Amino acid sequence: MSKLEFHFGTDGVRGVIDEDFTEYLVATLAESTIRYWSRRYGLRHLLVGFDARRKSQDFARIVTSVALNHGIDVVMVNRPTPTPVVAWFGFRFGFDLVIQITASHNPPVYNGFKVISRIGAPAQEEDTNQIEKTYQEEAEDIARSVRDLELRPVPTVDPAPEYINYVIDSVTKMFKPRRRFKVIVDPIYATSIGYTSEILKRLGMDVVEIHSNYDPSFGGRDPNPEPQNIPELIQEVTGGKYEVGISHDGDSDRIALVDQRHGYLSANDILPIVVERLASASMIKKGIVRTVSTTHILDRIAAKYGFKVVEVPVGVKYVARAILNGEVDMGGEESGGLVYSWHIPDKDGIYTASLIIAMASEYGDLTGLIDDVRGKYGRAYFKRVDIDMRNSKMFVNENREALANAFSALGSNPRLITIDGVKVVYDDGSWLLIRGSGTEPKLRIYSEALSMGRVEELINKAVEIVNRLPKP
Repeated sequence: MSKLEFHFGTDGVRGVIDEDFTEYLVATLAESTIRYWSRRYGLRHLLVGFDARRKSQDFARIVTSVALNHGIDVVMVNRPTPTPVVAWFGFRFGFDLVIQITASHNPPVYNGFKVISRIGAPAQEEDTNQIEKTYQEEAEDIARSVRDLELRPVPTVDPAPEYINYVIDSVTKMFKPRRRFKVIVDPIYATSIGYTSEILKRLGMDVVEIHSNYDPSFGGRDPNPEPQNIPELIQEVTGGKYEVGISHDGDSDRIALVDQRHGYLSANDILPIVVERLASASMIKKGIVRTVSTTHILDRIAAKYGFKVVEVPVGVKYVARAILNGEVDMGGEESGGLVYSWHIPDKDGIYTASLIIAMASEYGDLTGLIDDVRGKYGRAYFKRVDIDMRNSKMFVNENREALANAFSALGSNPRLITIDGVKVVYDDGSWLLIRGSGTEPKLRIYSEALSMGRVEELINKAVEIVNRLPKP
């Protein structure tokens, strides 16, 4: 076989099933990862998880069979399981490594391979770079090792009972639910089926779960809890039938909320609620971490309570690193994920949903909680536009100076940030960011401001600037 080309992006290796994400690639990734991890950290116990995508369980079986060939004690989950659940279970029960087969929020044609460390954190770049190097240096021997792989049975485990009990115990130690809400949960035919709904029922909520059968096509939509993919959930809540709606992405590390009055809430709406309530309960002392694409309302909250804000590139591994370094207490990113120092150092949509419902129930209701936070810190408007572009990171790198100059002219007192793409912050509180995606062949443009008009102005001008520049 010819030498493979693969790269660990923002959150693992991903590709189109049967095109660039194949059985041979998965076997090669597993062999390369196991060789490196065994030499670097020691690897005796491996946990393998998978999501609800087409071939995910088959790919997981390939990983387990590669591990068995190395004499490793390997266990596989018994059904499609959320990434944060396998990460927590691996940490809680002493596994040396977790490998999860998932493409998270990507369209149904994709699948992926994610490496999670023994502490439940996404593998850092220094490790994923070494996995890639291991393959480059040992490609022929790795190919021989996986060419005639025999699939063998392995024991399975159900992490749900232990994880659900843990979440309930954790959130109720912080907040005491006092009011019963009518909640509708949409797992979008994916891994959170039976998780968020069960936890909320046991927290005393009146819960209905829809789209609760596994479907590799996710009902014909992308498994990303954005408005166009969860119309039924939004209608049921804004129409008055339920007080709160909750949805997750394909591997349940993301969260979206729907409130009866305020409608759809993205992560940039959710993060200020969580940070404010935790800060008011004296649970944030060191500070918070946010990615460059995440709301600056968090900076206003931090200023009030006197803790710091650390800004990092897009990718939960960078958020996790700041937490693991002891710099901050929690953090999050615009793409739907929150991370807590007292939980696993990875984003967990199920844990966050449970925490928010406990917070809101203790406070009174979600609507009032949102009003309280917006009344104190204002409301920021946010928009992201994606442009199809295969070499988007190269485009940004090659045009960095031109983009910085053009963006700086769009507002007064521009402050340039280049830790991930090109970001410019203006003195009216608005900002504009352009970066190449690490998970999809797309160029992403983001903007936040205190009015939607300013957001639209910045986004439209950024698109015009991009269209004038040479493409790779």
